[in-house]
Amino acid sequence: MQRNLTLGSLALATAALAIVATTFLESPTLPAGVPQPKLVHAERFVVEQPFEHVWRADHPVVRDGWLLVLEVPDKELLRPTQLKQPVLYAGAQTADRVNVGYQSGHVVALVPGDFDPAAAPIWFGAPALPEELTEPAIRAALQAAQDARARPANAEELGAAVTDEVGRYPTDFELRLRAIDLVERYSPQERDLIAGWRVPRVR
Repeated sequence: MQRNLTLGSLALATAALAIVATTFLESPTLPAGVPQPKLVHAERFVVEQPFEHVWRADHPVVRDGWLLVLEVPDKELLRPTQLKQPVLYAGAQTADRVNVGYQSGHVVALVPGDFDPAAAPIWFGAPALPEELTEPAIRAALQAAQDARARPANAEELGAAVTDEVGRYPTDFELRLRAIDLVERYSPQERDLIAGWRVPRVR
């Protein structure tokens, strides 16, 4: 009897692990077409102390760029996973996701450099590890997305989202604090992330 109970418990534990694996370990698959989020907010930024963009293989130095808020109708694209996820691209650049956004459907992202939201699309590409992507791979992904009719935000979205102000920050830490302000506004469910960034910095 004891052996049967032990085997039964083991079977239940195995089943539970399988459910967890299915929920968190499988890479999400892309829906048909090119999934494009809606541009909700866009503001320029400049930093006095450059930092590395680690969401691609070559780690380019960042001195300026865009801080974006994106609405993602298909929340499955944002489902947390420990494996590869659909890569968020903005033009010929990978976007640095500040938050997860799975509950709210809103992602705050940093896009380095001269990305132009009026000229280049924002979209989700095939699941990958962004930090392994090279510039040729990123440009190939952009070309494939454009061939599949990925388009920039329309005039109505741009008019409602793009601000004229340019945020100027000493370092990327202050920049990310501004990003957390946007997370709190558009994805308030992520309380732990917000609270973690609000802890006073030890100098």
